[in-house]
Amino acid sequence: MKKSFAVRLSLRFMFILTTSILLLSFGFLFFVRTLVKANQTNELKKAENIVFASVTSEQSQYSSSFDIPYYMTYIVYKVETENVIATNDPFLPLLKDSGEKALRYFEKDFFFDGDLDILYYAETHWIGETSIVCAVAFNIENDSFSMIFSRLPISLLLMALPVLLLSFLVSLYITKNTINPVVKITRAAQAMTTENLDGQLPLTGRGDEIDELSRTFNELFLRIKADFDRERQFSSDVSHELNTPLTVISGQANLLLRWGKDKPEQLEKSLNAIKNESKSMHAIIENLLQISRIESGRIKPQTTTVNIGEVFERVAEEFAAVAPKAKFNLHYGDKPFILETDPEMLHQILTVLVSNSIKFAGENCKIILRAGILDDKIFIAEADNGPGISQEALPHVFERFFRGDEAHTRKAGGSGLGLSIAKTLAGALDASISAGNVEPHGAFFELLFN
Repeated sequence: MKKSFAVRLSLRFMFILTTSILLLSFGFLFFVRTLVKANQTNELKKAENIVFASVTSEQSQYSSSFDIPYYMTYIVYKVETENVIATNDPFLPLLKDSGEKALRYFEKDFFFDGDLDILYYAETHWIGETSIVCAVAFNIENDSFSMIFSRLPISLLLMALPVLLLSFLVSLYITKNTINPVVKITRAAQAMTTENLDGQLPLTGRGDEIDELSRTFNELFLRIKADFDRERQFSSDVSHELNTPLTVISGQANLLLRWGKDKPEQLEKSLNAIKNESKSMHAIIENLLQISRIESGRIKPQTTTVNIGEVFERVAEEFAAVAPKAKFNLHYGDKPFILETDPEMLHQILTVLVSNSIKFAGENCKIILRAGILDDKIFIAEADNGPGISQEALPHVFERFFRGDEAHTRKAGGSGLGLSIAKTLAGALDASISAGNVEPHGAFFELLFN
């Protein structure tokens, strides 16, 4: 059975509200009762003072009536002999000293027709060497407040039943109206699949927390959709990139099986083709594994103090053997330019950028490596004098397997993973990488360290 959140929340609110009302009511009654009891104590004390003063007055003759309320009874007696000096109720027992406070005295079946239940105040007085107790009391059965107060707890408990019901209905109505937008969001989210993640969750238009939740989920779904699209494209590109060398290897193997054994020229040609395509597949797999290791954190930067000028010179020397006609201009200032980073990762990024320039700008290209400070941040820039990057291709140059042409041809060589690896390495170094063009022509890449 499906449990309703609105019902559960309403039940909790119902019990909390009812409990709070009962606690406040009992607390208020206890406070009122304390005030009434204090008032009764003061009233009894005052009456006791009047009775004792009247009884011990030399001008006063014994009388059963004093200036006290009619509903009060009193008794004055000697402690040692328990002789009663004065009383207006012969049935009143000898009440003991109450210790500066009013006490309740109860004795069952005291009278032939009922119990004795009184509230009294008694105080011991000394006259010479004689101790006298003067006690004043009134019957609790005739105390209207005590009668009302004794019935109030039951009345409050009975009153709690309609309060429970009313609070449940009100809270259920409010809760359902409050979470109704959440229900709509849930249903809209349940209807989404990987094919329609761009569907927007409904907004109430109130600009409240629920709208903020919907906007956050909408942005999340768009990011997830973009990730799904990238993964689909990535899977398609991987399949395409690996399918081409596998097709070549399969074709060359068939040629060898048919007549390659009897033709040495064809045998050598096919074996070289198989070797080259295997090397290409190996490079693709190695590059993908490197990206995966970096993104998963298995390869972590080994930060140390790096002289950027030395890294520039190392890259220039390495490419002097690969592309001897390429010219390098290095700009890093007269003094050593120091950076705290991983030297090998930085070297690999620059190697990728320079390889990319030589690939597209030609072996006679001019390459500039520059380091400096921009807005209190260190930057490293690489530029060439090649044809540059088209405006259509510029937003995609760091995507995996992107080569700047729609057909993903293999004429330019490589696997199309170099700049993607450079971007992944830059992220590992807490740096951002961007691409652009320089005037009059040429590609430009900038690495900005945070």
